[in-house]
Amino acid sequence: MSDADGKVLISYKAGLNEKEPSGFRAYRLPLDRVADMVRSAGQYSAVQFREGYRDAAHAIPGSDLIILDYDDGFTLCDAVDMFRQYIGIVATTRSHQKEKHGVVCDRFRVILPTLRPVKLEAVEFRKMMKEVIHHYGTDKACSDMSRMYYGFPEAEVFFLEGCQLFDWEPFYQSALDKERQRQQQYRKPIQQASGDREAAQLDKTTCMYWEKNFAPGRRNLTVFTLGVLRKNAGAPMDILYSLNGSSGCPLPDDEMDRVIRNAKKGRL
Repeated sequence: MSDADGKVLISYKAGLNEKEPSGFRAYRLPLDRVADMVRSAGQYSAVQFREGYRDAAHAIPGSDLIILDYDDGFTLCDAVDMFRQYIGIVATTRSHQKEKHGVVCDRFRVILPTLRPVKLEAVEFRKMMKEVIHHYGTDKACSDMSRMYYGFPEAEVFFLEGCQLFDWEPFYQSALDKERQRQQQYRKPIQQASGDREAAQLDKTTCMYWEKNFAPGRRNLTVFTLGVLRKNAGAPMDILYSLNGSSGCPLPDDEMDRVIRNAKKGRL
């Protein structure tokens, strides 16, 4: 909503034929005029469309409204209370208190002017809206930027009497944070698997070098060489003690300790 004129962007098309996506016109209107569109036999959307053609490819980022649909689980009183701090509209839809999928309940829409225009491309807009939808428990199908809504001439309209405009940016940031966490969780098993492969290869190299070189007269040098190799790789030394113990001509434990300490220091 513009601080200067108190108006919001909304696209509108008279008539209820959704099979014809053309004919939408963009307006900047005060909230009471938006309420008139909600109560009309027409279609409206929160974004402008190039050439008036309503689809994702023609949607232009820059919405001034967040629109939420409630089909089940909340009453009108719940909504008025939940959004009481905001400026906005709560309006019943054409299926309000009518049987739908075997359920009769309050069905309504919440329309909230935003603190700043939502200048997100379609994919990013959907991320933000999914977070808003999850937070407020509303219809999950209403996350697309190009979403269209039907007006209803018999709608009951309630104006929210709060003083805040809806701040969508914390929801977008939350969506980005969750996405980053998911990516990190996805990378961990890959990194772990890579680390496991590298450790297995180092152990294999250690065993092969040991078998080829560990013999009386070369025992200390073999342990030292492998100790330096494993120290540089950040690998544990346990395998060297194990190989020494099963060698048939092991170094004494105190000598193994001394050589490995020197390997860690880098001098024999």
